[in-house]
Amino acid sequence: MFRGIFHNSIDEKGRVSIPARFRDQIQNNHQTPLVLTLGFDQCLFLYPSDTWQTIEAKLSSMDSLNAEVRQFQRTIMRATDEVDLDQQGRIVISPVLRKEAGLGKSVVIVGLLNRIEIWDKQKYESYHTQSSQSLELIGQKLSDKGIQDIAF
Repeated sequence: MFRGIFHNSIDEKGRVSIPARFRDQIQNNHQTPLVLTLGFDQCLFLYPSDTWQTIEAKLSSMDSLNAEVRQFQRTIMRATDEVDLDQQGRIVISPVLRKEAGLGKSVVIVGLLNRIEIWDKQKYESYHTQSSQSLELIGQKLSDKGIQDIAF
């Protein structure tokens, strides 16, 4: 599982260093190459390939007769790249994905359970500010929706 937050930068060639903690987890527990794709909220999702295979299976099992499903599948798959960690622990983010996510030089890398998110720093801070609610309020909203099996 990936957890934690790190600040980093993208160099002129589109390379970003993946935090050592995440690299160790990938190398010890997962298959490579990694899969980098568009995420929700205008960030990128980085998955180990074994996790991505499960996601692809779910995507391919969706009802392709449904126009919204086809649009979702196309949106996800059109900007999905396989990436490898280089010897310095970096990945290359393609110009297409950098543009789609609006990534500038400064990025925030967040571990979120089975994936790593890569955010433009300003977009992450704005998102976090706009969506910040107390943990108690979020817990209450989840409880109201019947989600009650998580405890701290």
